[in-house]
Amino acid sequence: MRRRAATGRLHVGNDECEIISSVRDSLWYDLVEPHLCSRLRGASYSFSSHDTHTPTLVLILAVSGGCDSIALFHSALALTRGDNFIYTTNDGNSSDRSVDVTTTWDNNQRLWLHLGIDESNPKQLTPRRIPCELHVAHFNHEQRGESSDGDETFVKTICMQNNIPCHSFSWSDEDSSREEANENGIDRLETTNYENMGFFTQDVARNWRRRTLKELLINLVRTPVAESHPNTTSRWGAILTAHHRDDADETILLKLLRGAHLTNTRGMDARSDAFEISLEDGSSSLGYFAKPMLQIRKCHIMNYLTSNSLEWREDDSNNSSKYKRNKIRNELIPLLSEIAGGDSALQKRLLNLEQQSRDISHYLSERAQDYLDSMPSNSTFTLKSNTEYDLAQEEALHSWMIDQSNQELQVSYDKMLKIRDQIQNHHDRLQWKMDMGDKWTLSRNGCILVISKGVWRDQPSSSDVNPWFVCVGHDAADMSHLEYEPTDKLHFACWLPTTVETSTMKIEQAKDCIGVTFLPPWRKEKSELKLKDFLRGQRVPLHRRNESNILCFSDNTGKRHALAVHLENTDEWIVNANYCPRDDLPITKILLWKA
Repeated sequence: MRRRAATGRLHVGNDECEIISSVRDSLWYDLVEPHLCSRLRGASYSFSSHDTHTPTLVLILAVSGGCDSIALFHSALALTRGDNFIYTTNDGNSSDRSVDVTTTWDNNQRLWLHLGIDESNPKQLTPRRIPCELHVAHFNHEQRGESSDGDETFVKTICMQNNIPCHSFSWSDEDSSREEANENGIDRLETTNYENMGFFTQDVARNWRRRTLKELLINLVRTPVAESHPNTTSRWGAILTAHHRDDADETILLKLLRGAHLTNTRGMDARSDAFEISLEDGSSSLGYFAKPMLQIRKCHIMNYLTSNSLEWREDDSNNSSKYKRNKIRNELIPLLSEIAGGDSALQKRLLNLEQQSRDISHYLSERAQDYLDSMPSNSTFTLKSNTEYDLAQEEALHSWMIDQSNQELQVSYDKMLKIRDQIQNHHDRLQWKMDMGDKWTLSRNGCILVISKGVWRDQPSSSDVNPWFVCVGHDAADMSHLEYEPTDKLHFACWLPTTVETSTMKIEQAKDCIGVTFLPPWRKEKSELKLKDFLRGQRVPLHRRNESNILCFSDNTGKRHALAVHLENTDEWIVNANYCPRDDLPITKILLWKA
């Protein structure tokens, strides 16, 4: 989506104008305006000078101490302070009119984020501002000895000088932070590769930072500071990182080298999809990751800092060719610039490539979504025809695999070509498996495709529409006597403490399980949870909860009970803590799997 031009002109120092105005516009057009309008279901949000109901935005700035994050810090600080900004507009019929924005705090001690002027009323210049809380997060990776500690001290000092709360996290404290998060019910947040957390890698450190930032934002949104105005209708939050246009170019080249699909050959998005924040009163709010400096070049950042005599810390590891991104930045991009005819020529080509990728992605995504919406189930992928497999169906399959793996699986274009070949050129092969990497497997059974992680057991074929089956048997150790039945045809002895002779087992979706409760194993001997509360606690995405599969029993009294809940974001089943097989009944084991 192309950004609308801002009619207001921001007058500050020449070196500051480009940086601050770019951050301001991105915060408004990419973050604040879409969020506020979504609250009004698409209607435009209008400001007034006496608006006391605008929700408070909790902003966390990820500040390492390097030049990029320091530029973000001072830009955000300038937007909250006003710094004698003068916004000027021309209504077409008269000379320029200006409004001076200097207010930092109002009478209720709220900090305001100034985002230009409201254009909805051309006769009156109304400052576009929202109440906010500003925080800084710093991560000490402890990989560079005294230099790492010096970065932390530097960030804490500038925060203290500007009266901004600073939250510092150290790599060696990660284990205790994880335990504390679990005790507070903030688990399962970005835990990819967590088993390797003791070994420092770029990917592990990135996951640590992302998960910790999300946990911090959740806690800050849940806990207002004392100065917050009591009439704010809702608190929400965003985590700002200092990625800039040069970073986006490097990302494009990295994706090309990794074999990314053409629809994903682009840089970075200015804002991530929203993640839900559960509040103490049972309601929920939203949080985002945002990159408001993506329109800014590194050279402009350096000019801004040096011309204003702003200090920052240099990280010597950025010059090391040990990391692939550094090689691209320090070696490949200068070479490509020389071949292309200069920096401007290369940047133009990369921008054009990115725009083409976004346009193609948008075109195919719409058709892929239509395909996905027409499928009978979201947990499996249905091939509509054994002979037709077009680009829209391929895009739908790619999107479905990423979604089913909870963004963990990254599928290269080369891998998609192998899948296409298997489907298009081998029509008679209706049962096969393909290794997708990182322990993920794509399996076909008839017209059904299934993505799974871990060891895949040999399973009998079935043409039944319902993909979920249960495996039952007398002896858990003797797999040869196990029988397989569709869940909607299986009768199972009652597993609850109450005495009921028989009950019928069936897979249902959570949206059809109103009033059904569930007791996870870790809450044994405690009260049962509502299904929606359990799914929310397991971080199942909001848009996926209603479609979560529940293995239910309907006993002979008509009451339904949840035996097991399927977590689609982790592809695992959680069995009710009250389930206990009885030796005097024929069924003593349950295995759930996809056909």
